[in-house]
Amino acid sequence: MDIDEKITITGHINNYIYESSNYKVCSLTKSDGKTITIVGYFPHLDEGLEYNFTGTIKKHINYGEQFYVESFTKAASFTKDGLIDYLSSDKFPGIGKKIAEDIVSNFGIDCIDKIIKNPTILEDIPSLTKVKRKNLVHLIKENAKLEKTYIKLMEYDLSMKMIEKLLERYGSDTLNKIEEDPYRLIYEVDGFGFKKSDALAMNLGFKINDKKRIKAAIGYTLNYVCYQQGFTYLTREQLISSSKKLLENNPEIYDELYEEALNDLQIEKKIVFEDNKYFDSFLYKCECDVAKKLKRISEYPVPYSKKDCEEALDYISKFVSITYTPLQREAIISSLSNSLSIITGGPGTGKSTILKGILETYAKLNNSSLSDDEMAYKILLVSPTGRASKRMVETTRFKASTIHRALGYNYQNEFNYNELNPLDYELIVVDEASMLDISLARALFTALKNNVQVILVGDVNQLPSVGPGNVLSDLISTNIVKTIKLNQVMRQADGSNIIKLANMVQAEAVDYRIFSEKKEVYFYKSDSKDLIDNISKIMDNFIASGGNILTDIQILIPMYMGVAGIDFVNTYIQGKYNPENDKVILRDFKKFKKGDKVLQTKNDAILDVMNGDIGTIVDIIKGEEKDDIIIDFDGKIVNYPIKNLDDLSLAYAISIHKSQGSEFKNVIMPVLPAYNIMLRKKIIYTGITRAKEKLIILGQQDSLNLALKKGEYNRQTSLYSRINENKIVENKINDPNIPFDTLGEHDMEGITPYTFMNQS
Repeated sequence: MDIDEKITITGHINNYIYESSNYKVCSLTKSDGKTITIVGYFPHLDEGLEYNFTGTIKKHINYGEQFYVESFTKAASFTKDGLIDYLSSDKFPGIGKKIAEDIVSNFGIDCIDKIIKNPTILEDIPSLTKVKRKNLVHLIKENAKLEKTYIKLMEYDLSMKMIEKLLERYGSDTLNKIEEDPYRLIYEVDGFGFKKSDALAMNLGFKINDKKRIKAAIGYTLNYVCYQQGFTYLTREQLISSSKKLLENNPEIYDELYEEALNDLQIEKKIVFEDNKYFDSFLYKCECDVAKKLKRISEYPVPYSKKDCEEALDYISKFVSITYTPLQREAIISSLSNSLSIITGGPGTGKSTILKGILETYAKLNNSSLSDDEMAYKILLVSPTGRASKRMVETTRFKASTIHRALGYNYQNEFNYNELNPLDYELIVVDEASMLDISLARALFTALKNNVQVILVGDVNQLPSVGPGNVLSDLISTNIVKTIKLNQVMRQADGSNIIKLANMVQAEAVDYRIFSEKKEVYFYKSDSKDLIDNISKIMDNFIASGGNILTDIQILIPMYMGVAGIDFVNTYIQGKYNPENDKVILRDFKKFKKGDKVLQTKNDAILDVMNGDIGTIVDIIKGEEKDDIIIDFDGKIVNYPIKNLDDLSLAYAISIHKSQGSEFKNVIMPVLPAYNIMLRKKIIYTGITRAKEKLIILGQQDSLNLALKKGEYNRQTSLYSRINENKIVENKINDPNIPFDTLGEHDMEGITPYTFMNQS
């Protein structure tokens, strides 16, 4: 028999080796008496009862040959012994071996069906009390119902994993829910986008022009484009045109049907129509709430005058023996004498020095010092990522945290601090503010008192947030936020070629002679086909010089797919530089080893790890019932559940977006023609500014030049116009067609209004 050849085997489960909510490893006794290990996504099947399993045999690196289940059905008949084992199992409390034998002896091997049809037959078993009869009938019916639901769902061409998600969400009511409206899955079940839900609807017999289908297409289009492109709205033309494209411009769907669907969605408050713009209702609320809150904060008087701040800063300058530049003084004084302020500048412009000065001056204004406990209750330092907050602690010697942690992110994926339960701090400083999307901004700002001072610190030239919105840029343009733009590189940073290169990129004019200096920045020609070899040479030299590839070097790549993509590079590096073969976890297409560098891709309040946290697998402990993964996330040791592996990825190479808020000693950044669709000036600038000591660019000058010349894709947002009510912002994207095939390299199946709420 060939490995990977699809076959069907029949047998009964005699032991569950490992079982999670959606993944099973079982010992199966086949009809011929031989035993085999089966693995896959399926419900808890009845031990002892025979099933037909269809799938393939694959060789596991540690456990040898295993049968990977793709689908199953109940066999036509069951063995007598298997049926007795089943009825006397823990599944039916109080039914021992003797009673099970009596039931099978009296009613035969089809006793289950007989009991379901006529439960009163159990009265013929004297040893069964009334209570035991009632419980047995109930449990048999529930198990049969779940199994029938599972098999029925497989008829709709759903994968085992998809079925598990449905059953986990809806339980025994799954069939009723999806038959009523399969398009609800787009918003209610992770992993179901329009395509999967629509295919299910077609299998269920829905018509091409069913209004539910059209409404789902419009809602999904609005949601999809906004979350992919960072928009908070689409114009009417964009929404209609893109929705039609999603539905393949089917002539059976008339324009009147689109109009009816749009009206229904507005009535249901799923979308909002305003000034010829259609908003996702959640994003609309976010923008409105942020604008309302910031205007309210701006109206409160600041307790410190400009003169007070100047005098306090003069004292601090003498006390710490620091001479601030005129621009640095202005940044400190203006931020403390205004309720809302922004300090923006690139690397080397002194943001850290200014932040330290702000805190020291604020403490002096309160006749205190930063070391006093009082200040810990007045000042809150936050950032969107854990790594950025740790840098704030290093810079200021004052406590800092992620925004999520400060707001009390809880197990229900909600925040304990909100508009009804606000934080009680008087000064809020947000670092890496360019990463704030509109939903996280709403969560933060609405959880503040009205009489608070807010200072946003960030680099507006970096990539905007992953989620919708353009918060920092929009606020800089408003008339209620005092903005100081730092445009002078400090003396200590003058000699940094990394900073010089970043400024060249910002000016869209790279002088390639900078690479000839062989000082901090290096450029080596490479094609996609040579990338792996070139990375390997660099890594070999780095390791030979005593470097640690887990902590001291990071590869940054803009795309996931392809031979030059993140996934391929990670797999290669894992294979070459982490030879561990004993402590390995395989799940679907993922492989993790002891010693691997890993990235958390989703916020997890229970584990207290956030999206973007990088760690190292320090051990994999094999157990009889389950395996444990022990991960060190920057000093925090986490016992990582196997069921959460979908939220973990290898991190030898990560995306430039994921690198925001972090700094690395050494950075390798490929810039190749294969990435051209993704390359923009802000991508290059952000990647360069992640490097602290050395930056190595592998690629083509043409690709780098193309990225600098290619216009940035402006975001359609309305926060600015909501704050400056007398200002009308024109649509930033004139093309009415937002093509789905250029929105990003990943299929955004499963996007919901809350998908990016917890991005950090």
